[in-house]
Amino acid sequence: MDDVIINATGTDLVKLWYIRNRKISFRRFQNRSWIFVSGSDYDLDFLSRQLDCTDLYNYSEYIGKNVYGEVKGLKIHAKPSGISDLVLAVENIGMGRKFSIYNADVNPILRFMSERDLEFFSIESPYHHDPPMDSVYIGGRSHLGSPSEIRIGDRVYGKVNSLSLSDVADAIMDNVFIIYYNKDRFFEKILRMITYRGYAIPAIRGITGSTYESYGQIYYNNPRVAISGRIAIEAGSFAYSECGLPGLVEISRMSSLPITTASSVTTGTAVSSMEESHAIKNSILIPLYKDDHEQEKSSLTLTETDKGGMVLQPDPGLYQDVYEIDFSSMYPSIIVNYNLSPETITGDGDFEVPGTPYRITNRKQGFLSDALRHLLEKRLFYKSIKHMDTVYGNRDAALKWMLLTSFGYTGYKNAKFGKIEVHEAITSLGRWALTMAINIARDHGFEAIHGIVDSLWIRGTGNIDRVLEAIERKTRIGIVVDGHYRWIAFMPARSGLGALNRYIGLRDDGMFKVRGIELRRRDVPGICIKFQTEALDILRKCNTTAEIWARRKEIKDLENLYMKSLRKMPREDFRMGVHVTRRFDEYRVNNLQKKLLEASGRAGYEINAGDTVDAVVVSRKGGIIDPGDQYDEVDLEFYRKFLLRAFEPIDFIVSSSSAGTEPVTLSAFYS
Repeated sequence: MDDVIINATGTDLVKLWYIRNRKISFRRFQNRSWIFVSGSDYDLDFLSRQLDCTDLYNYSEYIGKNVYGEVKGLKIHAKPSGISDLVLAVENIGMGRKFSIYNADVNPILRFMSERDLEFFSIESPYHHDPPMDSVYIGGRSHLGSPSEIRIGDRVYGKVNSLSLSDVADAIMDNVFIIYYNKDRFFEKILRMITYRGYAIPAIRGITGSTYESYGQIYYNNPRVAISGRIAIEAGSFAYSECGLPGLVEISRMSSLPITTASSVTTGTAVSSMEESHAIKNSILIPLYKDDHEQEKSSLTLTETDKGGMVLQPDPGLYQDVYEIDFSSMYPSIIVNYNLSPETITGDGDFEVPGTPYRITNRKQGFLSDALRHLLEKRLFYKSIKHMDTVYGNRDAALKWMLLTSFGYTGYKNAKFGKIEVHEAITSLGRWALTMAINIARDHGFEAIHGIVDSLWIRGTGNIDRVLEAIERKTRIGIVVDGHYRWIAFMPARSGLGALNRYIGLRDDGMFKVRGIELRRRDVPGICIKFQTEALDILRKCNTTAEIWARRKEIKDLENLYMKSLRKMPREDFRMGVHVTRRFDEYRVNNLQKKLLEASGRAGYEINAGDTVDAVVVSRKGGIIDPGDQYDEVDLEFYRKFLLRAFEPIDFIVSSSSAGTEPVTLSAFYS
């Protein structure tokens, strides 16, 4: 096997990490860089005279190209570590408004790899596994911030003592990849204990955690640890927790980011990095600041174009013999198949976007569609074979998340290659495609029950394969059957109308698909999850609504059993995730979050905004919430209310099964 690059570190001097037969070797390379500055001839001439005076930078006149075409300017050479100072100087000379600057804030490792057409974790075939790499998981449990249990791989140590700490040190020395758990700084505290006892481990460096907002939710990135000569990955990172190590490797491979960086950034940043890598490989300039502002629009045009995805509100009820059909990566497929990119949306294009004044030209290949094509094709490939191997499944999950965020970045205000008109064109084509799917399904003997953006639930007596073929032929977007349900229940919202994303469905393979109920949530106690799991095991045996109705006594007996046994259940079953979104002094109401922060403060245990902490409510009225094991009591009345809410979706299924007729469907609205 040839040497494979698995990591890179450094800035002006880049160190590439190679692996061969599980052995690591290093090679070092000088790294040079440059920025491109455009402006008027007069301003560029003034800039060149200022650069001559400093005698610090080499520069030359250069004609580059951005996504819109050729750009004339100066190429100024500098060390990567000096780029930020150079940019500041250019901005000061241009008074912050006279120059457009390109290729100035690209990750230096990404740029080094892309300019030389190198790839992390390179494989000859998508079927191939990644090179064998020695890795270990090091985690455990804490009690009020103090490590109380250590886990190394599959081995659990009930105590933190000399034996367990020595074995952690050995595991670090024996492995290249260290997957560590650092919530509450668990791993950092273990490392400090190891160092204090004098065990030999490589040099370590702590990296502080951070609170961030994504799609309106507050999250917290656990603090990270860098270990000299090792690749250390925090197990709580989104990419690792969702996709595992094979998925994280795939993100590194696609984005040209070192795997440690890929593990600590959002999948949206990974997509943006992939686009930047594609630009560098194709000699396309990357703007430092986005200045491609939204076009002027009338209020009518804005109302018509800025609508988002299409959603149908279902009629609450229980339905039998239902197909769920899904467009495969709908929005990325629209970008690729319809050649959407900032420079391809013109006033005289070949294709008119339905419901908008925009037209798309096909006379040239769009940058964005070209950049995403390989990502989309690779994801669809792994989706088709993920059942063959868990590695393929992990890669599919990673690529799926990257594609999901690729759409959002087209409308993000700071996206280097985004444009709001592209974003609006994508959603408009998505609404058109879903409408076409509804009409085609109806023409083939099916009726629509529910639809969300790229998914549609239909039932009828037609040929489902012909429906899929007709939809794909009309929309140019791949579509598949995600599942066939023996029965599916769409739940009502508190208003009585159908909830958009709250349902329970039993597939032909005996597996349930559930959304929006307690079983899918972290902020409910374990008793609710246990009840719904047992209740669904009873309903799993039911193929028809009549069979569900026949099991109503078993369901009621199970509910009574849980209510009567509530007092006797293990304390662990009352733990629930409490999500903290701000600091203690920022809460104005004495809710569970504020009481949790108050309790943790008394115990000397720090909780950060964005953290989710498992706790037990001892007294809701008294404001006592226990993140540890300080109390034996629980607030039974508080948990009874939670349990009653967990009964509701199951009771709805049973009560709906007694109806003589099924709910009115949405087909009437599309006739």
